[in-house]
Amino acid sequence: MAKKKTKPASNPNRGFATTSVPKASQVDAAKGAERNLESKTVTPAAVSASTETKNGEHGCVKSQGSRELHELSPEELEASLEASELQQYVERFASKVRKDAVRQSSRLETDKRVLRGQADFLFVKDWLPDEIMQQIVDLACIEEKSEQSIPDKRSLFGSDEYTARFWSLRLCLLDAGIPADHVSEALIWLVTNAPPVDSATSAIWGLPEVLDWLALHCGRDSLDQYDHKKLHTLPAQDTSSVIEDSGGDEQSGVMQAESKAAHGRQVPSEAAAQPTGPEIEVSDVDSDMEPDELLAAYLRVKAKLFELSPILADGPPAKRKSTARTNQLPAPVSSTPSERKLLEKLRRIASDVLFDQREADAHWQSIRIDLAQAEADRKRLHISQEPTSASAPGITFTTDVNGEAERIGKELLEEADDSDGDGMLNGMFDALPGMANADKGAEGASHQTVSIRNFGKMNGMNPRRVLEEACKSRDSSVKVHVKQISPTTYASRHSITITWSRDQDLLDASYMPNVTLQQKVRVCCLSMTNLATPDTSQSEAYVATVALFLIFSGSPKEEKAHLKLPATLRDLWDELLQAKNDHANAADREEVRSIRTLVENAVTTAGTHDVDDDDEVVFQANSRQRSRMQSGVATPVNEPARDIAQNGLYSPDLAQIWANKVATPSYQRMLVSRINLPIFHYKAAALDTIARHPVTILVSETGSGKSTQLPAFILESELSQGRHCKVYCTEPRRISAISLANRVSEEMGERKGDVGTNRSLVGYAIRLESHTSSSTRLVYATTGIVLRMLENPNSLGDISHLVVDEVHERSIDTDFLLIILRSLMQRKPGLRIVLMSATVNAQRFSNYLDGAPIIDVPGRTFPVQAKYLEDAIELTGHIPEDGTATNDAEDYADSDVTDASAAKQLTGYSPKTLRTLASYDEYRIDHSLIIKLLQKVAYDPEYQLFSKAVLIFLPGIAEIRQLNDILGGHPSFRQGWLVYPLHSSFASEDQQAAFEIPPHGLRKIVLATNIAETGITIPDVTCVIDTGKHKEMRFDEKRQMSRLIMSFIARANAKQRRGRAGRVQEGLAFHLFTKHRHDEIMAENQTPEMLRLSLQELVMRVKICRLGGIEDALSQALDPPSTRNIRRAIDALVEVGALTTREELTSLGEQLAKLPLDGPLGKLILLGSVFGCLDFALTAAAALTSKSPFLSPMHAKKQADTVRLAFKRGDSDLGTLYNAYCAWRRTCMTQGMSEFHFCNKNFLSSQNLANIEDLKGQLLTSLVDAGFVALSPAEKAALSKVRPGARQRNFVMIPERYCVADSDDRVLCSVVAWSFYPKVIKQDGKGWRNIANNQALALHPSSVNKTSLPSDITMLSFYSILQATSKYTNAQETTPAPEIALVLLAGDAVFHMYAGVIVLDGNRLRYKVRDWRTMIVLKILRQKSKEVLARLFKHPGKDITGRSRPWMDILKRILDTRKQG
Repeated sequence: MAKKKTKPASNPNRGFATTSVPKASQVDAAKGAERNLESKTVTPAAVSASTETKNGEHGCVKSQGSRELHELSPEELEASLEASELQQYVERFASKVRKDAVRQSSRLETDKRVLRGQADFLFVKDWLPDEIMQQIVDLACIEEKSEQSIPDKRSLFGSDEYTARFWSLRLCLLDAGIPADHVSEALIWLVTNAPPVDSATSAIWGLPEVLDWLALHCGRDSLDQYDHKKLHTLPAQDTSSVIEDSGGDEQSGVMQAESKAAHGRQVPSEAAAQPTGPEIEVSDVDSDMEPDELLAAYLRVKAKLFELSPILADGPPAKRKSTARTNQLPAPVSSTPSERKLLEKLRRIASDVLFDQREADAHWQSIRIDLAQAEADRKRLHISQEPTSASAPGITFTTDVNGEAERIGKELLEEADDSDGDGMLNGMFDALPGMANADKGAEGASHQTVSIRNFGKMNGMNPRRVLEEACKSRDSSVKVHVKQISPTTYASRHSITITWSRDQDLLDASYMPNVTLQQKVRVCCLSMTNLATPDTSQSEAYVATVALFLIFSGSPKEEKAHLKLPATLRDLWDELLQAKNDHANAADREEVRSIRTLVENAVTTAGTHDVDDDDEVVFQANSRQRSRMQSGVATPVNEPARDIAQNGLYSPDLAQIWANKVATPSYQRMLVSRINLPIFHYKAAALDTIARHPVTILVSETGSGKSTQLPAFILESELSQGRHCKVYCTEPRRISAISLANRVSEEMGERKGDVGTNRSLVGYAIRLESHTSSSTRLVYATTGIVLRMLENPNSLGDISHLVVDEVHERSIDTDFLLIILRSLMQRKPGLRIVLMSATVNAQRFSNYLDGAPIIDVPGRTFPVQAKYLEDAIELTGHIPEDGTATNDAEDYADSDVTDASAAKQLTGYSPKTLRTLASYDEYRIDHSLIIKLLQKVAYDPEYQLFSKAVLIFLPGIAEIRQLNDILGGHPSFRQGWLVYPLHSSFASEDQQAAFEIPPHGLRKIVLATNIAETGITIPDVTCVIDTGKHKEMRFDEKRQMSRLIMSFIARANAKQRRGRAGRVQEGLAFHLFTKHRHDEIMAENQTPEMLRLSLQELVMRVKICRLGGIEDALSQALDPPSTRNIRRAIDALVEVGALTTREELTSLGEQLAKLPLDGPLGKLILLGSVFGCLDFALTAAAALTSKSPFLSPMHAKKQADTVRLAFKRGDSDLGTLYNAYCAWRRTCMTQGMSEFHFCNKNFLSSQNLANIEDLKGQLLTSLVDAGFVALSPAEKAALSKVRPGARQRNFVMIPERYCVADSDDRVLCSVVAWSFYPKVIKQDGKGWRNIANNQALALHPSSVNKTSLPSDITMLSFYSILQATSKYTNAQETTPAPEIALVLLAGDAVFHMYAGVIVLDGNRLRYKVRDWRTMIVLKILRQKSKEVLARLFKHPGKDITGRSRPWMDILKRILDTRKQG
């Protein structure tokens, strides 16, 4: 044995300064083991107990990597290949996946914080009680189970891209705090319900759908409420413990953590066979532990308590054997938090029903003896009582007394060890029990080892200083505290505590086996456990470096601080980084494997189940044919389309039919009168021109017979030649179509009543009345009916000629019809089109229609004496005091134009007349002057010649009714006179008598609107009284709404009215406006409707007729509207839901196009019919279209306002109006009650109320026509008996089933809010703000909400805005807007499920709710409600069945629940 060399001290730079090892083989083995370890340190059994081996996966890879492939078993080879493939996948996708997940989770948290801070809280309890919410959830779950999966998508789930999507989604959900088990369930669901890959949102694929699923299927306790403050948590893989909050300050937590690091691993080997670990937490004592586990835990805690306080471990004196001394001692009291904590653990274990106290006491007595003996030995050998919890190579610290002695002896021997390792004692003590290479038997497993690592000499900045500087750069108030926790300095271990002044993210030290981490949001304590260093400076540097890495390694900017560390510690940084990456890779591989397994299992499960068809709708070919049918029940049914070329084929049958018709005596008798008409002389020229040109323009004065004769000429010519033909002649008014059809039928020799039957060649088609048959060859139809037919391109297939009458009126329907016909001419070259008018700029129309030829036919009229207002006053001696005004100046479109100065320029009139004219208001309808003129014409011999038939032109139905009542009660006209009111809304049969010549001895007075200008001809009229006014729809710029405005007529209209008196003899005409106005102020022609009306209805027709782009189509009009008006109409329709944002027509838009109302009012009556408040909706729509029934006279304004408040209902102006209307209706229907007295007492206008009633009848008829209201035969008969303008008041009786909710204020408010949105104002301080444009508004002084409004009402819907003369802009017709009603059906809503915020139309409205369940219930209810309404609009009149029925019931029940609440 060689001589041993002595050395005073060991080399401080040696890597292994504690154990002598062989020079060659053992050192090489150690170095090989070091290379295999990520930490590059040597620990006991280093190869088998590495960090990767603990993972299970890396150990497998490394053990297989050291062997050749042919040495591996098939199972090992497969595992190796799988691990390699997983690692490649992780390297390819992990970076992007984590980046996407972090970005998305950060965005979710940011959105939640920002959105909830800006949103108003939505109270839903009154609307959605728990039972209804549960019903909605259950119904949604049932429908979800019945939905089909997507097999074509499932086949792609095995691809790498889909796996990455699932991975990103899973990480995002876990980061968002969703429980892991719920995340897995959601991913399984996503497999069978995958959304499209190309999503328009920037969210992670599948995230919105998964959040919805979680909200629907997770219980209330599974997902925290939105305002619940989320605690800081660690990742699922982190095994570090968090310092429990003991109620004290941060420093108490620091001391507690240090105590755990210093004392937490002294557990005797006899206590249990399991390895000792950190101190048992309270949460570790589970209620479902086995009895032997309870016993082991009890003994471990008891031993720990004995180390701290033997007295406490023995229990209170009462439970021990009592002695005279112990009975005199006070009960032991725990003084430290650790002692109290351990006692609490013991109490919990002992309280378990499976715990055997007697057996535990027996075990404890034997263990206590050993612990007491060990304590005595420590004191005798002067061994520190502080244990260590670290293990390092070379030196082993145990609780075994013999081990302590062996360690001390070994240290003494090592000091004499030779540096070259050749000494005779080399390795002699290596095999002693407790050394680093000791056998790891059952007993050895109970010992904790501490490995020592020497980092050598370190140069550069102190690591602790580097750490402090880095921490202070983040938090200037941070405190760093370092403490030695090892009992010796030659195996030094330190702990470091960092205390922050603000919350920090929790750290993850699960991949560092040599340290323990205790932390809270503002304090963290890092302690060395299994690793020690030869001196204190190295251990302090080590723990500071590890802390620096844990805190700053993830920040690209802050992690640069490690470059200041000494070189050996920078190498340590690299080792830690490698360990962190390897740990993350291992976790990622396991994550990918689990995701693949989950997807494969879900796909396999989904593939084994057949998808039930349930009650899904099967789209069949015949449904396509049904969808092509014309809309509207009044549209005539055409025969199958035939090519126009067939018209050229000779048909003997047709020729024979016409020959028989001509041979009848009645035909020949009528032919005599027809020959005398001026147009008969132009018959040949007209027919020749029509045959040779696709478009012909016929201009003729009134009385030429163009409307009756030209269509008949075409029919006669075609039938006489045996050619197939179908002639349609459009008329602007229904009464014109009916009267002309009857006249032409009579001229054809047909009997009265044959129109529309198989016995007649003539028929007519108007709304709700279609009198046509298979034998009909000539149809007089309203322009709207023809437009309805044009919605289907094939509906005109059998029409050979289309005659458009009265084009000079320039109605919006006629101008739009011309747009369509221009395109139709190119597609149907065989179609012949004729335009007819009395007065028109023919050349302009000709240029518009590519140079169409013009035929000018002179009229046949007698001279007519024209007299004006000054002549009427001079003739009657009328003075203004005798007159009565019925209209306010604000109702005139041109009320700013005055004519007072013209009176001074008149000559030849008496001073009295001049004075009267100077103060006369031409804007009035002066019934007194009209009566005086009638008396003068009727009884003055000079004018009695003109009294056979008097035609009076009045502006509207209200004036007709009032004058009719006056004439009925006037003594001068009670006998010998027949009074006939004419209006397009009156029944057809009641108006036919006006066209007949009265019997001898009777004279007639016809009261008509401008319908009698050109639309109809009363042949025996000899005198005309023209008020010079008419009512026309105009878009009111001030109120941003369409209103029926009274205005003066144009000179062309005056000429037409005057000409009606010269049909049979010389006539007389009184124009009740001055000659100066006629010559100087009046327009030459009236403004086309397309330039003065809202274009909403026209825009919808463009889409229905498929004319392409809206602006492009309307720009082709004869007088195209401005782009501004077109855009305003489009925006309004988008807001109301009739158009999509891409300007596509919705199902609601298709129904609104059938109603004579603008979008909001049309939607109001549609929703009113759906939700059972139709009577209210029709009343409100009629009132908003005409005039308010409330009067506000200047002399009694306050009294009128007080009376109006007496009708107040539901804090709603519309509800108040409806209440007043119902009271008036009850009064009129109650026998013995005076309507006049009621209206006079309550400041109500009976005329305006009657107008509302008449409009209700028209609107109800429109709903019946559209199919939204289904009436029985008896109900239809009752509706047909309603006669506007009748002396006896008739009321529209709406079926009770459509009025069940008329008394429910909350239903009314919801329907109004849905209809008028976004016309909503929100309370803003003391004022109001328009949510659509943030405009400051005030309430109109006449509103019932102006003075008193409950504090809980913060939002009001309104219909119009009026710019007052003052600086205020007032909102009119206000009604409370329930917030939840807006959430359910208004606008476009975005549900931010994670934030719990609902956003309506961008920034207009934002609401937040309390929990996930409420959020998903509102989202589902809104979606289903929209679907149900869309189905109703798509198939009006069809009962809701199948899946839609329960949702409609729930929606109605919610409104009822709100009522009950």
